[in-house]
Amino acid sequence: MVDSLLEATTRILVRDGWDGLSTNQVAKLAGVSVGSLYQYFPSKEALVKAVLEQWGQRLMADMMALAASFEREGASLDDAVKAVVKASLDLCRVDPVLQRALAQNVPRLGVRDEYENLNRRLVELLANWLSEHEELLGVDDPAMAAHVVVHVLDGLTENALLYRPELVHSARFQRHLERLVGNYLRRDVKPSKRGRKR
Repeated sequence: MVDSLLEATTRILVRDGWDGLSTNQVAKLAGVSVGSLYQYFPSKEALVKAVLEQWGQRLMADMMALAASFEREGASLDDAVKAVVKASLDLCRVDPVLQRALAQNVPRLGVRDEYENLNRRLVELLANWLSEHEELLGVDDPAMAAHVVVHVLDGLTENALLYRPELVHSARFQRHLERLVGNYLRRDVKPSKRGRKR
């Protein structure tokens, strides 16, 4: 029943937005009584919060699989950067309309702290990988670097979802994100010295 209610919430939120979402509509679409719905969720805020938490769990599972693949394949820094950027965009690409609806409603639901806790877990995951590969980095604080990377990608992908949705599927946008993150993390390569003209 919970899965049916969350699926109905998602469909209505995507179709009608926050203002068009109601517990009555969710119950009707899920094929249950409003009384049954209230046994699990006291309000539409609670329903959308549960949808957000479900999305967060999926995100963490994807990121854990990503981290495991790094270790199995002995990924280079370039490989890691491409994978992290692709993963960030893939999350938007799976259901960009739902992601946009969640991004619009997270602040008004008062669950920003929970959303930030999810980002903190992602930061820890990336920081662990960076700490194990410090010899590849041009930054001296892997934990801070992970914080910067996660929140930069989060901000840019959320902005794309809200204001430039065409960028979510843009290979050009993806390359720019890779360059941004890669240049930030990579150890500086000094240009070769050339003989000066006399």
